[in-house]
Amino acid sequence: MYDPGLGGAQVTDFNPGVRWNGLFWTTVLGDDNVAVDLASGTATMHAENLRMKDYHDFENAILRNGAPPTPGVVSFTVQWTATGPSSHFDNPAQNFRGDFRAVDARMEWSGRSGKFDFQSAPMSESTTDGGQLGQESNGSFY
Repeated sequence: MYDPGLGGAQVTDFNPGVRWNGLFWTTVLGDDNVAVDLASGTATMHAENLRMKDYHDFENAILRNGAPPTPGVVSFTVQWTATGPSSHFDNPAQNFRGDFRAVDARMEWSGRSGKFDFQSAPMSESTTDGGQLGQESNGSFY
């Protein structure tokens, strides 16, 4: 998270860390946290009080060369709503195919770390630069 009032300085870095196998910034959510209806072109992802470490800044999150992370929690809701027809993609050379629809994506987010609370603008004020919702198959599932 960045503070435009501080010249864009980073003030916190919530993320689940880097796993022993190199996988980074990824966490598991339960099936009850995600709802997808491709036929209607909608999807929602929601979590409340998800435990998340605050590494304070990007460099510390990657290199772990600063203060130890502070325990924290984040909550969020992300909603995707299709805005157009489905487009089919098929690339046999890369073993990839899928059907995708452009979407309007909106989210709201909050986090708490130590004595600090963070809150995004409400979902109604969220805007989309771009997004897609769809189904794809690749690799050995091509």
